[in-house]
Amino acid sequence: MENLEFIKDINSYTVIEKIAEGYSGDEKYKLEKDGKYFLLRVGDKKNLSEKKKEYERLEAYVDKDINTHRPVAFATSNDKFYSIVSWVNGTPIMDIIKKDVSKNYYQLGNKVGIELQKLHSCCPSSSTDWQVIIEKKAASFLEYYHRVTDEFACSKYAEQYILENFDLMKNRPQVVLHGDFHWNNCVVDEAGNVGIIDFSGNDVGDPWYDFGGLLWALEYSESFSNGQIDGYFGTPPNEFWKVYKFYVALYAFEHLTYGNVTKEDTEYRILNAGRMINIFGENFELELPIFRNRL
Repeated sequence: MENLEFIKDINSYTVIEKIAEGYSGDEKYKLEKDGKYFLLRVGDKKNLSEKKKEYERLEAYVDKDINTHRPVAFATSNDKFYSIVSWVNGTPIMDIIKKDVSKNYYQLGNKVGIELQKLHSCCPSSSTDWQVIIEKKAASFLEYYHRVTDEFACSKYAEQYILENFDLMKNRPQVVLHGDFHWNNCVVDEAGNVGIIDFSGNDVGDPWYDFGGLLWALEYSESFSNGQIDGYFGTPPNEFWKVYKFYVALYAFEHLTYGNVTKEDTEYRILNAGRMINIFGENFELELPIFRNRL
């Protein structure tokens, strides 16, 4: 365990455990003080600007009806930064669903959708040129796809949909995004209250972009996925499905770029990307995803 003596007042806390989950590269610890729990994050100072923005975003949520971390402290020391925020009680929704995939999780998904909508509505931001941002992302992901793998599943149809539909990205509304919104960054406590944790991005852009992470839950629970969409929208507009289809394709190609250390890693990423794309049919031809048609 890292020496934490450089953190101000650290001796007033009890370190409960080190947290292994996550891919940020930061050290994370669960702390206790006066019967309350906190999350400590320690990281390299080279990421200071990004992490400071994440912390400041939490300050913007303090007076809002959102069950998420509350800021306590942020500081630097030598080559490190650290932040302390309140702990959000609950079990990751991923663990709950994987434990019993036979259950109907529509209502749980509905609560998650409501929380995501509140998150998007409380922090409007100035506009970015979202179409330019997405075109750059797409160019990077597709270049990697063509460089490292052959055509798979219906990848050529998904690529075609992206290239022919950049106009969908014009004039999209702008909010501060969660940046890594998926079922393992949502928790639910014993009373059924949903909390949002582990903000890892400071992107400004289309709020519907945060639905990309739904593809992970979708592999295990269509009812949860439908619930999240309905909780967010009530009734989703027709435009959502066109834009969501675009983001599904983009997310699938982005997934190919992560962690390909071995041949097995690459094969696993390709399998997942094909599964994601196929929710819109074998030729990516459906207007509604298959899980929505089975609602």
